Amino acid sequence: MRNVSLCGKSLGFLVLAAVSLPGLAGGETVKSPILDRTEVVYSAPENLDQLTLEELQAEKAVRTQDLVAIQQASDTDVARQKLLEIIFEHDDKRLQIVKVIPELIDEYQIEGEFRNALLGYRDTFDVDIRDARKHVHTLDDYKSYDFRFSAVYMSMMFKFSENPEFQKRMAVDMRNPDTLVGRYQKELSESYAKVERNKYLLQDSHSINELENAIEIIEEEISRRNHAEL
Repeated sequence: MRNVSLCGKSLGFLVLAAVSLPGLAGGETVKSPILDRTEVVYSAPENLDQLTLEELQAEKAVRTQDLVAIQQASDTDVARQKLLEIIFEHDDKRLQIVKVIPELIDEYQIEGEFRNALLGYRDTFDVDIRDARKHVHTLDDYKSYDFRFSAVYMSMMFKFSENPEFQKRMAVDMRNPDTLVGRYQKELSESYAKVERNKYLLQDSHSINELENAIEIIEEEISRRNHAEL
């Protein structure tokens, strides 16, 4: 099938580390630096309308041959499942925010409305986000789940930015791995690095999708030509 294709600066890295698979608002397409390849390797010719029917058939044959070769040489489903397991390990680290929030409240002596807001985010992660994760069985499922996680996390970061004193202290602590937030960030960075090292598992899957898309585009042009001749 064809693919349809904030806080304050001091907290920026923490946001990127925790929300490592950001989704795009709008609902149409959720892009991920892990799950989506940034550069297309296989595509249909740009000048389809200038090719003869014979040339179109030849272009289709070349891509079909490549597709069959890649499919025979790889077990894409196994590779995608393995990467999902690695991503889940990283997600386990992200969800440690459930423990970090109450400890942070105690350590920083946060009170009042800000405290209640942070505990509300803790409950959202602990109940709603964990429940959403139960329905993640494939990498495609994970995209929507990650969009939801990211939206909640970014909302919490905006709440942090409304408290300059807290934000200033956190900016210092996050650079120190001996502090609560520094240790959390260090663990996130290490687990995300493991995900990055294993992104190669998706390469065959990306190639297969791209080739299938290219073949479909060429077939549509061939079909259009054939109907035009009737």
